[in-house]
Amino acid sequence: MISNAPSLLAGDDVLGDLIAWHAEGRRVALVTLVAIDGATPRPLGAQMAVSHDGTFTGYLSGGCIEQSVAEEATRAIAARGNRRVRYGKDSPYFDLKLPCGSGLDLFFDQGITAPTLAHIADHRRNRRPFLHSTDLTTGTSTIAPADAHAKTHLADGAFHRLHRPIPRVLLVGGGPALGAIAHLIAAAGFELDILCPDEAARTALHRAGLTSRALVSPSAINVGPLDPWTAAVVAFHEHDWEAPVLAEILHTPCFYIGVMGGRQAHANRLTALTEMGIHPELQSRIRSPIGLIPGAKSRATLAVGILAELVAEAKSAGLMA
Repeated sequence: MISNAPSLLAGDDVLGDLIAWHAEGRRVALVTLVAIDGATPRPLGAQMAVSHDGTFTGYLSGGCIEQSVAEEATRAIAARGNRRVRYGKDSPYFDLKLPCGSGLDLFFDQGITAPTLAHIADHRRNRRPFLHSTDLTTGTSTIAPADAHAKTHLADGAFHRLHRPIPRVLLVGGGPALGAIAHLIAAAGFELDILCPDEAARTALHRAGLTSRALVSPSAINVGPLDPWTAAVVAFHEHDWEAPVLAEILHTPCFYIGVMGGRQAHANRLTALTEMGIHPELQSRIRSPIGLIPGAKSRATLAVGILAELVAEAKSAGLMA
């Protein structure tokens, strides 16, 4: 069964909840970590979304200040005024001590407008990276496309928060391991697109609340548009499908391509790809054997190892903190 509990990545991306709450007619505040004095468990730009009733999502510390931040946000909402507040070192909240000894500056933006939220939603829906820039004096926000060199930073009284698309995984395969892999990837919070030629596996996925697309034949592969924020995992027990699938995926800008199977299976698939005219440089993008647990022989160890490798690659690519 798929749990209804929030995914592991839910606290790292609060904009979906912020947009949904605003659409419901709630008054909301977006709280952003805009400056750090010392070390902290959360990165610059970490955020919380807070509703006028005190409901919140996201986190800005190891658990030391979140309730206080939510209460401060509700006061900002009630007063209809933005504010910048220091927590920890040199903070007026002398009773809230951060174990790390650091100081955190938070900006409470209770005036984010409906057009700004609509602009954010459009970028998210179309998987475009963007910069959300906020003047910390006036509270004025702008949204602009982000290029490859953009980063989160504070400059000249404005905070520029880089938002990348939510990491997504294309999972292609069949057999008994597919469901376990899909369950863990979905529970972690990755967006998930599953392609599968195995009707029994697709039925099992459906019963577990996971949707999938059918693969009909190796000559009719359609992996769909894949972007630099997408990873591809190919997990076939039988390997006849692999070369046609990989021939499509290798020409996309996926940040990770992993394929299940042993070393001999990988040698055979490279031979098949060469016969299809796929250049060795493209073939070198394939990670195989897949997963961070060597010699995994069960669905559990295989799935955990694959998820661990995905998270490590996503972090290396700058897609996760």
